[in-house]
Amino acid sequence: MIYIEKFINNIMRIIAFISQKGGVGKSTLARALAVEASHKKLHVLLADCDPQQATSYHWLQIRQKSKFKVEIFPTAQQALREAPKYDLLIIDGPARTSHATLEIAQKADLVIQPTGATRDDLIPAVKEFNALVKAGINKKKLLFVPTRLSSATEAQVIQEYLKKTGYNCSPFYLMEKTSYKQIQNEGKAVSEVIYKSLRKQAQELTNFLLNSIK
Repeated sequence: MIYIEKFINNIMRIIAFISQKGGVGKSTLARALAVEASHKKLHVLLADCDPQQATSYHWLQIRQKSKFKVEIFPTAQQALREAPKYDLLIIDGPARTSHATLEIAQKADLVIQPTGATRDDLIPAVKEFNALVKAGINKKKLLFVPTRLSSATEAQVIQEYLKKTGYNCSPFYLMEKTSYKQIQNEGKAVSEVIYKSLRKQAQELTNFLLNSIK
């Protein structure tokens, strides 16, 4: 697989999930990626960089056993220092923008911003990427992932809108499903849901994210 070759040849990679507000699926995606990457025999650290919420860390306590590590880091600098010890460092960033967002984006190989389909989600999300580009971040490593969608039509609309902004947008997305919420309450990732079609959707997305690393 392409992603395995990348990690073998380049030692380690950093994927960061950021957002300008909570509830858009940032931690959901970060946890699913950690699970799927560990299944591919990668040594993974999921860095929870939001100590106040500690969403990913508390999720691991429910999960109990995992092939990857989850730690809380008060600062992005502390998380980034751990990167050389792993094949993949996944950063679950704070649910807000800050100086740490730019610091994370500077070091990450791929910066992912989940977004819903409403204007209230899309406009601030685009502004966030615009601010990063203005600060010197390479536009090519910024990626939108549509999340919490109600239909395939909604996904098409959001993808067409984001395409006009000039930023990359994942062709894969996550629907708003009760099954996804329930499986996470049980300490599992959305890619581990029992329903085949929903599991396939989540796994296709995580594979795409791994293959998007430059």
